Amino acid sequence: MAIGGRRFAVDVREAREVMTMDAIGSVPGAPAPLLGVANLRGTVVAVADARSVLGLAPKPMKVGGAAIVLVAGGLEAAVPIDGVLGLEWFDAPLPVDDLADGPLKTFAAGLVPRPDEPAILLDTARLLEALRAPWAPAAVEAQP
Repeated sequence: MAIGGRRFAVDVREAREVMTMDAIGSVPGAPAPLLGVANLRGTVVAVADARSVLGLAPKPMKVGGAAIVLVAGGLEAAVPIDGVLGLEWFDAPLPVDDLADGPLKTFAAGLVPRPDEPAILLDTARLLEALRAPWAPAAVEAQP
């Protein structure tokens, strides 16, 4: 998939589906990166923009755009994407040693070889947790 001109990959077991964003309902007072909620065949799903946590330039969400619904670590969200590049088999990801330090490396589980350039294999659970963090309730401290 492509986001912000970069190529990314996700484990197919963590990609529920690709959906068209026909309408996004607003959530009053919601912090970024939560864009709102969408109806996925009768189920409400959070729509969160991964561009900021990945260190990519912001882009307004447009009606009719694509989003990939990611599921990992007990979390689920629709993440807007620029497009789907395909479905490919790979044996094992390459190490991220050559990837520059920064947000992309933070969320990289590896690199997937491709003929033109490798795709960054996203650590989906880590990404979803980072997208959830701004609106997640603070942990309750145990009382003595």
